[in-house]
Amino acid sequence: MAVLSVQTAVFGGLSYTSAAASTADSFANDGKTFLLFTNANASARTLTIAANDAEKPGFGTIVTPDTVVSLPGSGTNGGLMAVGPFPTERFNDPSTGRVSYTIDVVTGLTVAAIKLATYA
Repeated sequence: MAVLSVQTAVFGGLSYTSAAASTADSFANDGKTFLLFTNANASARTLTIAANDAEKPGFGTIVTPDTVVSLPGSGTNGGLMAVGPFPTERFNDPSTGRVSYTIDVVTGLTVAAIKLATYA
């Protein structure tokens, strides 16, 4: 599993860098981070984002399903897809603070993890 470097978008913009996607990646998440995918292949890809079950007093464990997203092929919007942001309680692994995901096929697929800057 690769750990993506999170890039920060600021008021003046971000010239982001994409990396080849792996079938299983993770990234640090503060609740203001999203993923930007570019699929150069004509076939759509399936992205599965791991979710955490919720523990609620009086209800016990509430099973939270993983989120499944179809990433378009290159013929739809140039294969571009933004996914997120990701609420920390639902998606962050409690031990690492990272979101984990898997992709069925990564041929021709790149990804960038981008965090929105906070202004006081």
